[in-house]
Amino acid sequence: MPCTFGAHTEEKLMPSLIGADRSFLEAVLKLAYCNPFLPERIAYEREALGQDFHDAEPVWSMQVEDPDRPRANITKISNRLETVCQKLREHIASGSSLVDREWELYEVAVLFALYRKYEESLHTAILKELDAKSGHGQFGFYAEFFRDWQHYFHIPTISTRVTQEPSHIFASFYQLRRAFHLIFRYIIGTSMAAARLRAAAWQSIFTHDMRRYRKMLYERISDITTLIMGPSGTGKELVARAIGLSRYIPFDEKRKTFGGNFSSAFHALNLSALPATLIESELFGHRRGAFTGALQDRRGWLEICEPWESVFLDEVGDLDPSIQVKLLRVLQTRTFQPLGDTKDKLVHGKIIAATNRDLAVALRKGDFRTDFYYRLCSDIIVTPSFHEQLCE
Repeated sequence: MPCTFGAHTEEKLMPSLIGADRSFLEAVLKLAYCNPFLPERIAYEREALGQDFHDAEPVWSMQVEDPDRPRANITKISNRLETVCQKLREHIASGSSLVDREWELYEVAVLFALYRKYEESLHTAILKELDAKSGHGQFGFYAEFFRDWQHYFHIPTISTRVTQEPSHIFASFYQLRRAFHLIFRYIIGTSMAAARLRAAAWQSIFTHDMRRYRKMLYERISDITTLIMGPSGTGKELVARAIGLSRYIPFDEKRKTFGGNFSSAFHALNLSALPATLIESELFGHRRGAFTGALQDRRGWLEICEPWESVFLDEVGDLDPSIQVKLLRVLQTRTFQPLGDTKDKLVHGKIIAATNRDLAVALRKGDFRTDFYYRLCSDIIVTPSFHEQLCE
């Protein structure tokens, strides 16, 4: 899959990038920046390779191709990138400086090449964690990644341009590979409706601007609530799980491990199966003596949830209005109070909600609060019906 990094400005390029290399790198930048689950990915591969392009299916799907098998076009692009990056690196090391556009092309080319080099190792680590529920001790290859990073970026003429640590880029690579794997595995189907759903899940994780996400939004994306709507049985929880398990997790380069395990980072709560009082206790927690039977303090899911984790509120359309009011405060201020407590606590993780109800009808009937709805719908994903999937 492509590594998604890049940006666009217009500047005059140094002579070494004129001609075939320049055209190739411009196309690679577009490829790195696109949503890999949209057909535009194919167009950018074609632009990068020209006559060497190998025709392939326009969408990634479980029934179309195996994502674990190297794809011909990406392999060709990666092989050429290795040569181009090394040539540019030697040019820079000889004393040549880069203007802004040149730096952007060099940076995205190196990041793309490094991602491809370590993609298989990252994928293996993901599979091991999914099997063993443990992510520790699987990232010894970071030392080699760090040496490669220094080789390309620890050069006097460009070192001041490097604004992000290699550990952050490594964590971003891990998130990219994990998101692609999970979206591909959880959201299946060969129709364009299914392809658009995969693309929507990808955008929900990374937004539409990958460059901004890499630089700053990765720290704030948990503030955005995702609402998944669609008929029963159309995979809303699978979409939520793919998004929830694909969060950014910081990497500790000293310990060579991540701050948490993604495999246990998704906490699902079926709201329609619980009475209102139990929902409050599950979400907010309670203090001893808050109600009959509260014999000890209990932390709720909103308090337990780490910054890289997610709480999934299934069937949010069935929530009692009194709970809607309390959740509205959570979405507005990112704070809450456990039952029986007067001190505010912060919500650090992401909230994902889902419903099969027509919320427009519920709003007209007064069953669903308008202010709560607008707080929920900052990021909406609609799962297609079976009819839509079969007819496209």
